[in-house]
Amino acid sequence: MSKAAQDRLFKSKGPELLVNLADHVTDSVKDVLGVSGITAEHLGQEVALRMSQVWCGQLIYFPSGTQLKSAQTHLQIFEAFNGRNHDEVATKFGVSVQHVYKVVKLIRKETLRDMQGDLFSGDSNELPKE
Repeated sequence: MSKAAQDRLFKSKGPELLVNLADHVTDSVKDVLGVSGITAEHLGQEVALRMSQVWCGQLIYFPSGTQLKSAQTHLQIFEAFNGRNHDEVATKFGVSVQHVYKVVKLIRKETLRDMQGDLFSGDSNELPKE
């Protein structure tokens, strides 16, 4: 069967969820990786079919990713902060100046912790985790 015939069959007979998933993967592959249209479509369909094989018949819950989105925003706030622009950053992200202070303090603390490691955990011969 030709690729064109497979594409038509997938789009006409495939379940709506799989067709929709394939379309989203296709768009993402085009946008993020710059892959051409036909290759991106084939990749989108392949991902949808493989997910169907792995999870067929199961009810799946997709979390909204609120915590991840919040962490990404915090990192953006931290990166926009230059030491003197609390007001500007607060306005840009629609948060209070106090929130900017808290975020900067939190990210600095996490960054230092990641760089220094924990002197009192586990085996002293262990290398710090990256």
